[in-house]
Amino acid sequence: MSSNKTALPAGRLTPRLHVILPRLLAGGVITAAAATAAFTALALAQPQARAAGDHPATTLYRVVNLGAGPLSELPAINVRNQVSFSLYTEQGSRGFFYDGKTVRDIGTLGGVSANAVGLNDAGQVIGSADTAFGANHAFVWSADAGMTDLGVLPGAYASAAFAINIDGVVAGYSDGVPGTPPLAFRWSAADGMRGLGAFTSGLASFSVASALNDGGLIAGNSDTASSDRHAFAWTQAGGMIDIDSFHSRYSAPAAIASDGRIAGYFAVPGSDNLNHAFMWSAANGMRDLGTAGGVESYVLAMSSNANIAGVVNLASGDQHAMAWTDSGGMIDLGTLDGAPPGTGSRALGVNKHGTIVGWARNAGGKYQPFAWTAGSGMVELNARLRNAPAGLVVEDGLAISDAGVIVAQTNAGMALLLPCCASKGTHAMGPVVAADLVAVGEPLDASVHYADEDQVGMRGASWSWGDGCGAEAGGMREGRGAGSASASHRYAAPGIYPVTVTLVNRAGLAVSVGREVVVYAPGAGIVGGSGAVLSAQGALKASPLKAGKASFRFVAPSRVGAKAGAGALRFQLAEWGFRSDELRATAGRPGQFEGRGKVNGRGDYRFDLATTAGTAAGQEAKGRFGLKIWHIDATTNATVVDYDSAAGRPGARGGAMLGGVVLQR
Repeated sequence: MSSNKTALPAGRLTPRLHVILPRLLAGGVITAAAATAAFTALALAQPQARAAGDHPATTLYRVVNLGAGPLSELPAINVRNQVSFSLYTEQGSRGFFYDGKTVRDIGTLGGVSANAVGLNDAGQVIGSADTAFGANHAFVWSADAGMTDLGVLPGAYASAAFAINIDGVVAGYSDGVPGTPPLAFRWSAADGMRGLGAFTSGLASFSVASALNDGGLIAGNSDTASSDRHAFAWTQAGGMIDIDSFHSRYSAPAAIASDGRIAGYFAVPGSDNLNHAFMWSAANGMRDLGTAGGVESYVLAMSSNANIAGVVNLASGDQHAMAWTDSGGMIDLGTLDGAPPGTGSRALGVNKHGTIVGWARNAGGKYQPFAWTAGSGMVELNARLRNAPAGLVVEDGLAISDAGVIVAQTNAGMALLLPCCASKGTHAMGPVVAADLVAVGEPLDASVHYADEDQVGMRGASWSWGDGCGAEAGGMREGRGAGSASASHRYAAPGIYPVTVTLVNRAGLAVSVGREVVVYAPGAGIVGGSGAVLSAQGALKASPLKAGKASFRFVAPSRVGAKAGAGALRFQLAEWGFRSDELRATAGRPGQFEGRGKVNGRGDYRFDLATTAGTAAGQEAKGRFGLKIWHIDATTNATVVDYDSAAGRPGARGGAMLGGVVLQR
């Protein structure tokens, strides 16, 4: 179900939704009092008492690879353990669907890119995709019917879908840039796309639908006459009502439970920009869920029976995962045990048994995945893997099904962690092992290890280098349920290239993993880097709550006036990704670069990059990496900052790296 998926503030809305646009007539608003009966009728029976939960402290997990590449949307998993997810590929951002056996690319609407955003229990996927004419439209996809374009509201140019329920009803928004404001919609196969209205009319209107449950209740937020933005609830019988009884400056829903309760966060009136988690119901209105001893709290996910996962911000500046239940209220989940203890954690998914998954950061800055239950506490997932291939490391838990199946990010790409032993005939692959940086013309030696627990055996390996050369077979070694494959390649031009290896077993099952490598031109004055930095809260303006490890790769000529195409940059913070193939040195500013690129495959963004490479030129060493990204608003022509790694920190831009190298030659 889509009801346990995160909306705001975890980056699910595209950056343009946070830009003030011209407003057109919307209408369709009624008072809360007139709609209370309609919402009460919608409420389903209260969920049963919690069943015996998952037991991560004793459960072992088998790894199933799903796909390689940076995330471009957070994944979703349904009750059938099917998964929708989006990755950056050589073709751009693409959506994928895992049916329990195989992974398939769900295609586009005639353009280049597609992002899968949500999934229902019937296996239908929703999101947005490029059309052949360059517009971005909402879609619904199924294995039987393929991809259906949901169109746009009258007068609009674009649309995006954020939630789908078991009946195939879709909620999202439609807009034009410039021209029409974002307006929430409901779509069904019977009725097509229908606007839900807004709290205001004319040029000041704004509404976005971001959550939906199987009872047909839709939640989102809309601008008010006082220029605040309030959470709303909508039904066919009652229309749209303002549920922000706190009269806050801003409130946003994150998810809807089966019984019609809506959870999200709101800006506390009279505070200094502090936000608290809330729960709303038709019977009791909006309730402040507190902060578990912190200064702020946010809902990031909710199960169908209203178990909540999220984060609390502490007075120290650290952020901790949190859980909320009807019986126990809100609790701070802390961090993984250690000496000294960790410094932060984040909860990203929760199921109906109260099992929560996410990541925690230890005192040394290392990120570790966890599963948490009230009985076992926080458990590190890498310690629970069964027969994992050599080199495989799980980095974070992203979502969890009611059966306890975990969608995770690993150093080999997206993967499922299946409670043993739920899958047969598969082989799990570790990461591609290769140098982060390699010179043009020098050999890049790459290898990968795999585990073949059922000892089906491998048919062969195929290596793709991302530079237009044909696939290569390479060598293989195998024995006793494990093996490795290896190959070598020389690049002819500098750039950032995806390296992918596909292993096919004797049963015909193909599994792929990959990574990107930075290729530089030796002896010509080059700066390159590959690694990770800690991105602080507030750095990503569209989702200031989002913080944690961000990966980067870049290569650029160190001299001004080098030919175009010689530089490239990749930057990834969770599912928010920036990509540029126009990186060039900045005149008069040594160690600084500039260019243009796209966020999640779209838009026209500009950036400044500042780097240092340690204490000595020509030395490979940990350095510093600073990045600022902005765009020009199409309506006001004003500069809008989208990302700034220096946000909240005084002094020069350039955060200390968590790992990796910056090279200057």
